[in-house]
Formats: sequence, structure tokens, C-alpha cells
Amino acid sequence: MLMYNVYGDEFLEETYLYHIVRKDHRHNYSMWFLPIYLRFSSSESLAMGFLSFIPQLAVVVMLGVSFGTDLYFAVFAQTFGFVAYNKVCTAQYFMWYICFLPIIWPFNTQKFIFKGALVVGVWFGSQAIYLQQAYKLEFLGENTFNLLWLASMVIFIANNLILSQIIASQRIVPFFGATGGRQGQAQAQIAKKNQ
Repeated sequence: MLMYNVYGDEFLEETYLYHIVRKDHRHNYSMWFLPIYLRFSSSESLAMGFLSFIPQLAVVVMLGVSFGTDLYFAVFAQTFGFVAYNKVCTAQYFMWYICFLPIIWPFNTQKFIFKGALVVGVWFGSQAIYLQQAYKLEFLGENTFNLLWLASMVIFIANNLILSQIIASQRIVPFFGATGGRQGQAQAQIAKKNQ
């Protein structure tokens, strides 16, 4: 309220509303970059920015409702979904959810040796496909917009597959609970490993 009283509608626009209709015409990992780029100066551009926000909002709400009892996992899943569906996505956005992996992974039943390594390979592989096309566009001056957009779609599909794999193998541990919640479960696991 204080900032709204100081800056008025500009505060609402720059902090909240801007992100709903935000558009970025430069290539980035998002599947939305090419449709936004092609309509950047048209009257459809504002609608495109808003319409691309709807699936993102739906995914974030659905993940929060589905996994809300496990606070850490819910935040990880929501952040992963937010980044995957965002209309602007650059490499630093990945850190938003990667930083949660050490917290949630002890409660994941997926063995890293095979499935985990495969998931990591899909994640890096999809980015390599994208970066190859981005290099051709930026450094060689080749018109790779369509291939770049297809590579963005590969990243989008890969991120959805990865998130679904992590969800399928995640043991949901309530943040608070009769067994001491997440902290009690973590302490029990440590004690079990030390025996």
C-alpha cells in the first residue's frame, strides 16, 4: 500500500501488470518468442502477451494445489512450470528451480545412474539443439528463426517430460506432519544411512 500511495498506478503497472502482458521480441528459449516477434508491432501483440500468460498461470496454480502440502516440492514444481511456460526465458531463469534440487532430491526415488542421467541428458541436449540454431542466427547471420522456434518447442517438450518424470518419482513429504514433517523425515533418513 505504501508504494502504491507513493507511485500510484505506475507501481501496479511496473510490478505486477507488466508481467501479464510482457512481450520480448528477441529470441530466447521460450516457445512464445517467434509468435511474439512476428506480431510485435501489430495490434495483436498485446493480446498475444496476455494469452500466453494463461497456460502459465494455469500450470502454476495446478502444481501449487496438487503439491501444496510439500512446500519445498511445490515451490520447485511451480518454479519449474513457471519457467517452462514463461513467454521470456533465458539461461539464468534455470537457476530459479535448479537451486531447489538439493532440497527435493533426497525425497526422489529416481536413481541418478540411469533415469537421472537420462533426464539431465535430455535437458542439456534440448538446449544444445537450440544453441546450435542461435549460434547460426547470431554469429553466422543465417535466417534460422523457424528452426530456432522448433528448437524452443523441443525445449518446452523436454521440460514438460522432465517435470513429469520428477513428479512421478517424487515422494511427497508434508512440510508439517505427525512424523515431524520434512525435517523429521530427513533426520530419519540420515539416521538410517548412518547405521
